[in-house]
Amino acid sequence: MRSIKTAAMVAPALAVMLSLAACGGNDSPPTSTASAPNSASAPEPASAPPAVNQSQVFTAVRDTDSGLDGVPAEVSFAAGSTTGKLSINSADYATLTPDAANDGNMTVGGTPTLGVTLGVIPPQQPVLFPGIIQACEPDATGAPNPAAGNTPLKSKVVAIAGLPIKNVALLLGTSFPTYYENCLRDGLPTPQTQHSKLTVDGNAILSITDVRNSPNPVVIPPPASLLETQEAGNAGDWLIPFLYITADGTRHIAVVQHGTVAGGHDHNFVGVWLDQ
Repeated sequence: MRSIKTAAMVAPALAVMLSLAACGGNDSPPTSTASAPNSASAPEPASAPPAVNQSQVFTAVRDTDSGLDGVPAEVSFAAGSTTGKLSINSADYATLTPDAANDGNMTVGGTPTLGVTLGVIPPQQPVLFPGIIQACEPDATGAPNPAAGNTPLKSKVVAIAGLPIKNVALLLGTSFPTYYENCLRDGLPTPQTQHSKLTVDGNAILSITDVRNSPNPVVIPPPASLLETQEAGNAGDWLIPFLYITADGTRHIAVVQHGTVAGGHDHNFVGVWLDQ
């Protein structure tokens, strides 16, 4: 998981209503004074590969969305550019500037005030694309963020380099020990000794601990935890998992959590659970 830098359930088959508030050498010179033949001249150094445009398809989930599948998004870098952009529905939304090491840790700016970049997918040199981007904007219903001078920020977008998961079996026996909301771990401005956690056991029993509310988990047994909720009465409260790939080729699941005022919350929100 990558750190914050400033300048910025379940799939339809799995979603559930929630009521949570949320080397160089040193060779000696030759001893002979004879000139080397032309055929022994040093080879030309290899040229660098030409710069090319790079892009990666993402899926974006916004706090104001009501559907379960997100909307099309893309991260792109023009040839030779060190600043990329995140577009949502073909409209530019955020700028992304990788650090010098190109390790997936990026400054997120543009419309959002701050963002977190989490995980990486296989590299397309010279840029490594982040697996997940959470972008936050000033909003009184958000949480004070120390990385933004304690300005209240709210996570408006979670963009993932992957697609929603439709296979229930992929979630069974999976734990998600990391939650980010408002570009903060656990959605809180201060570090916690106990962290929020989501688990789905082998029997499809779902448990969520939100440390903002209680140190004890809320347990949701099947079939409720595995019901499709794209129907009347869901009111925009759901969890939906996405599959993405890290640089070592390992598949990971991230679960986006979405809640609305209509669903019983005091504000609309979007957060993300990580399996690492």
